[in-house]
Amino acid sequence: MPLSLVAQEPDLLFYTRQAAEHGGPVLVLGAANGRVVWALAGDGYDAVGVDPSGVMIRSAEERRHSEPEDVSRRARFQVADLRSLRLDERFPLVLAPQHALGLMPGKDDLEALLATVRHHLTPDGSFVYDVLNTPREPVLPRDDEAPSAGLEPRRPLFTLHLRERRAPGRPSPIRRLKLRHFTPEELDAALTAAGLVPRERYGRFDGKPFDLEDSRHIGIAGP
Repeated sequence: MPLSLVAQEPDLLFYTRQAAEHGGPVLVLGAANGRVVWALAGDGYDAVGVDPSGVMIRSAEERRHSEPEDVSRRARFQVADLRSLRLDERFPLVLAPQHALGLMPGKDDLEALLATVRHHLTPDGSFVYDVLNTPREPVLPRDDEAPSAGLEPRRPLFTLHLRERRAPGRPSPIRRLKLRHFTPEELDAALTAAGLVPRERYGRFDGKPFDLEDSRHIGIAGP
């Protein structure tokens, strides 16, 4: 199985069901190694996968020669900055799977990515994303803070270590990938600022309603 940030496959079933509901073509922002794009193409949907990493897009393209010709025709990949991407096409469904929003280092970057989403959605389109939910446990004030300073929720960054595939005999360097949490309130505010309306929120890909104890936040929004 290709390297992925999601250990199992329920996300692929969830995203292909979204495509069945909304239709294609589908824009996948943060396509990584192409697993979501290829799953959509295999189910009969045209899909465009965009990722800022040339390494990831090359990994996605490696699968093309092993796919049937009709599936291969439905999958396209492009290297581009998700914050400034502007394609001529519009899409009834835009996805940001596998914690793609969490790769944005700050608020301005997140808002720029959501502007990209809004630009590419059809008037009745849907934006679907999944991110890590912020743990709610408090942390103690720092030593340099006043004793009366309020407690704030912990805001860690997850660091994933990914090993790049290389030709036999060559070393495979390990790349560090940091994922940021966003609270539901932060995401709602950013979506609203981008002209998107939050519609649905889940805690698992099987449709479990979201609550603050869930490790994952799966959301659907639209214009």
